[in-house]
Amino acid sequence: MKKFSIVCVMVFASFGYLFAQGSNEQVSNAKPYEGKTLTVSMWGYNMDILEKNIIKPFEEEFGCKIVVETGNNSDRLTKMVARKANPVVDVALFAGSFTYKAKEEGVIKPYNPAVLTNLDKIMDQAKDPIGDSYGIGYSLSNLGLFYRSDKCDEITSWKDLLDPKYAGTVTIPTITTTYGPAFIYMLTKAYTGDFKDTEIGWQKLEELAPNLVTAYSKSSELNTLISQEEVYIAPFSSFSWGSIEASGLDVAKANPVEGLPGTFSVASVGAGTKNETLANEFINWLISYDVQLSEALDQVDSPVRTDVVVPDEIAVNLAYGDELISNLYFFDEAEIAANQEQWIARWNEIFSK
Repeated sequence: MKKFSIVCVMVFASFGYLFAQGSNEQVSNAKPYEGKTLTVSMWGYNMDILEKNIIKPFEEEFGCKIVVETGNNSDRLTKMVARKANPVVDVALFAGSFTYKAKEEGVIKPYNPAVLTNLDKIMDQAKDPIGDSYGIGYSLSNLGLFYRSDKCDEITSWKDLLDPKYAGTVTIPTITTTYGPAFIYMLTKAYTGDFKDTEIGWQKLEELAPNLVTAYSKSSELNTLISQEEVYIAPFSSFSWGSIEASGLDVAKANPVEGLPGTFSVASVGAGTKNETLANEFINWLISYDVQLSEALDQVDSPVRTDVVVPDEIAVNLAYGDELISNLYFFDEAEIAANQEQWIARWNEIFSK
């Protein structure tokens, strides 16, 4: 009887041990943010690639669900301000000037450098482009000039957009896009030699306006205009070059004598987020090696990590390399934000005629 009792105790003890081990294994396999939802405000361009490289892998790693709110800078910022009392957005991705405006409006907050373990791997200019740790530059881009090489002479200047022979085949970004203000600055430089007297840039825009097919508010709209062969010359964001080439048309990139403007896409933590640590983890994910490399190889986002190396045949399609980056113009985001309302009103006045 005693022998039987001892055996039973040993059996039950074994079951207890196995149960405990199984429980421990379940705990160790549990994902840290299982059941959580992270809302990210972002552009909707190249969403299929962003899903593949960023969103799905992050969900799998952390166990959360990502909900995206897409749109242009202006519309998304307006929505965040309108919901300031009951914030929804955990992470906001904006162009620099709109990030600065979001900071002024109180709808974003500083990131936590303790969570951003990849921060020391990115270029210095990207670590705090707005100031006071209100965002990191997770991607670099530049505004270029596309043209149809079979329809146009070689394009060498921003002035070429105003050449009468291209009237009716030109489009430009609207003032509320990432590069809308930069376009005014580049027109100013083309006609004055520097960026100071933007009134000249605005006068040249007014001359150009009647000759436009339209002004585009999204890169996807530009792609459509190109593929439908309505546009032969236009400013474009470097991240969209892969799609422009995919049109199969005879397209080329200009190297204007006045140079090219650059900017960072900036990721910030939403003010009032209930998922602050997870939001910081997502921003850290954006600057991780694997994400930066994948986005570069897919010719979507140009890397800000200094240890990401891409093949030459891909590098030429990105805002990449010391030579290019050192020659880009980076405009004062605070100045752009301060001029925003006045410049939007000026734009609307010109295009309502």
